[in-house]
Parts: sequence; C-alpha cells; structure tokens
Amino acid sequence: MRSDEVKKGHQRTPHRSLFRATGLVDEDFDKPFIGVANSYIEIIPGHFFLDRVSRIIKEEIKANGCVPFEFNTIGVDDGIAMGHDGMLFSLPSREIIANSIESVMNAHKLDAMIAIPNCDKIVPGMIMGALRVDVPTIFVSGGPMKKGHTKDGVPIDLATAFEAVGKHELGEITDEELKDIECNACPSGGSCSGMFTANSMNTLMEAMGIALPGNGTILALTKEREELYRQAARRICEIAKDAAQTEKFKLKNILNEKAVRNAFAVDMAMGGSSNTVLHMLAIAKEANVNFNLEDINTISKKVSHIAKISPSLSTVHMEDINTAGGVNAVMKEMTKRGDDILLDNLTITGETILEKIKDSLYKRH
Repeated sequence: MRSDEVKKGHQRTPHRSLFRATGLVDEDFDKPFIGVANSYIEIIPGHFFLDRVSRIIKEEIKANGCVPFEFNTIGVDDGIAMGHDGMLFSLPSREIIANSIESVMNAHKLDAMIAIPNCDKIVPGMIMGALRVDVPTIFVSGGPMKKGHTKDGVPIDLATAFEAVGKHELGEITDEELKDIECNACPSGGSCSGMFTANSMNTLMEAMGIALPGNGTILALTKEREELYRQAARRICEIAKDAAQTEKFKLKNILNEKAVRNAFAVDMAMGGSSNTVLHMLAIAKEANVNFNLEDINTISKKVSHIAKISPSLSTVHMEDINTAGGVNAVMKEMTKRGDDILLDNLTITGETILEKIKDSLYKRH
C-alpha cells in the first residue's frame, strides 16, 4: 500500500505516534488509508449539507475495513459572486482546490480517495487535483436541487430569477411576482436544478467513468442519494484492499483520451454549459491528453442533441432526466443513433461504458 510509506517499519514510529493521537489503534495500520476530500461550505446551496454526506461516507468506509481521513477544500458560489468583482475570484479558486487535493493526498501518502464536490469550479478543481495524485478515486457529488415552482405552479429555477430582474426593470412583472420567484426558484439544497456548470460537470463525470450511475441526476438530500454515497464508499474500499485493483483503477487509467471524448460527446447530447469547454480542456491537460477546440468541433458534428434541459427548455430539470433513466439512458440512446461515443473505456465500477449502459432504458413520463 502507498500509505505504508508513512505507517510501516521502526523508522515510522513517530509517524504512527501522530496517527495514534487522532485515534488510530494497532489494527488500523494494516488497513488502506482513504482520503475523503470534502467541499463543505455553508454559503453554497449545493454544499452546506456536505458535512452530513462525509459522515455517511466515513461510516461506510470504516464498516468496510478501511480508515477514512477527511479534509476540506474552499468553494466559491458563482451565482452569489456574479454581477460584481467577486467573480474575479471564481476561476482562480479552481486552482486552489486542485492544489489542496494534491497537497494533502501526496503529503500523507493516502491510498485512494473519495471526492465530494457539487458546484461551479469545485468539481473540475477536484478532478484536476486528483489527476495529479493518480490514485483510485471515486467522485460522488452532493446532487442537484429540486426545481422550484411559482405560486401558480409554473416550474422555475435560478435562471428564472436572473431573467426576472430584467423583466422587472422593463415593467413586465410586478414586485410581488419578483418576490415570488426569489422565494421559490431555489427550494432546497443541491446544485441549481438546470444543466448549468455544476450539473453539467456532475453529469460528465458519469460519462468519464469516474462517478457511479446517478451521480449527475439523483436529487440531493434523498434516500436514493444516501445510498449512492454508501455505494461509492464500499467500492473505493473494495479497490483499495486489493493491490491489483489499486493499480488497475488509478485515475489516469480511467480518465484518458477516450473519457475526455466521451465527456464532450455526452455534453453535446445533453446541451451542457459552455463552461465545460473551459474545464474539460484543463482536465484533459492534467490527464496528459492532447485535446483542443478543433477536436470539440469534430465531435459536435457526430452527436445528436438528445435532451433539452433548463436553461434550454425551462420546463425540464435534472430530476426529470433522472426519472427518464438518467445519463446512462442518454448514452444508450446515443449508441442507437450511431453517435460518437467510445464504449470500450473502463469505468470505476469495473465495467466498460458499454457494459454499464447495456440495460438502461429511456422512460417516457
């Protein structure tokens, strides 16, 4: 195990002494050490509950014979930072997050990692840092929030709130209607309910094979999402306890050129945020994949636009995609149309993309 470098042999007596100060006992030094990279922060709606998420994950890691070590990254909410000079801090935060992951994981020689992102620059920042470390890593996000509704029952989301400002200034809606939208556009914790940057990246992690099915679409703060957390914890322990699997599932063995191409293909099929170009090109660079804007154009000519989701279509949100079968169903539909998706790439579950989606069904509703 990689962690043996900090916990085995007489020369590591002081190291073990420090670990014992955190509560470790003799038997723990024979177990894999799992980094739990959390992005809990109270100011972001998709993150204020992630302290509860990490507790679930750590509990499951311990129950499966491994030792979890939680650490945190910063986070910036693009929605709150928008419209003033706070936005100048958003993109640089991605690099701080990547550096945090790399620093903690490599300084302490942890064997594997579960990363808990959700919104904006936090997702790509964690992926970039994890690629530098290159140990088995599962990403399990906090999940999307529910769509909101006006008092008249019309589906709304954060995009509605931004649009409402302009409508109010033009006299198209009243003060009362503006307040109704403000109070109901974001009704719960989670990443904003449309295909904005957060949900685009959480979806693309499924396409890249570095997150479990449902990561991009299962609603936050639900029993279904809690089970996803537990599945991720069980799977990372299964990998970390087996030397051959630890080598096989190093992150760069999964997030390779095929994974980058699949991410862009699914992005186009689902109409993701244009910010994915900014982030996926940076991720490709960290993965040592030579990829550029011309490659994106080439893929775009070979992919059907399958799913219209807010903000493209204001009545459809992430929970609707989940009900219809999720990202796997979209990828299955892409194969039926002969779209440009590479099916033989390995995923963190141990299956190829083809094996992962073969039983997926699109469900009309």
